[in-house]
Amino acid sequence: MNLEKMKEKLIPILNKSELSIYSIRTKKEYGEKIVEILIDTDSIDINDLEKIHLEYIETLSDDDMDPDYFLELSSVGAERPLKKKEDLFKAVGKYMYLESQKFKGLGTLVSFVDDILILEINEKGRIRKIEIKFDDAKKMRTAIKF
Repeated sequence: MNLEKMKEKLIPILNKSELSIYSIRTKKEYGEKIVEILIDTDSIDINDLEKIHLEYIETLSDDDMDPDYFLELSSVGAERPLKKKEDLFKAVGKYMYLESQKFKGLGTLVSFVDDILILEINEKGRIRKIEIKFDDAKKMRTAIKF
């Protein structure tokens, strides 16, 4: 199985809808072997996702994907992990969840400069800004504000 070749075949299909691949990997779940492909979009209609899936399946051969694997194609979604610095630059202005020694909770990422996250948080009705070093952040993801 060649994940790189699978990726190359999917890119032109996604380009038609101005979408891109967030990640592609193999995994095991409940004893099943799966190729998981996540599309980089906050939301996508299930019908559009199905069209992409069906068009993509038609391009794959047994050399591209092992027949013992299932294909799982989905979007990253609204609550996406923030792992790299590049992810944080894209997330400025968005609501997010963050865990560090200094803070654990939700807030809006106001800026990310010189490896410092400036988060606007609501602490018992008071809005304030806190600074957290990128290296101190253990877990980060975008979040939905209700």
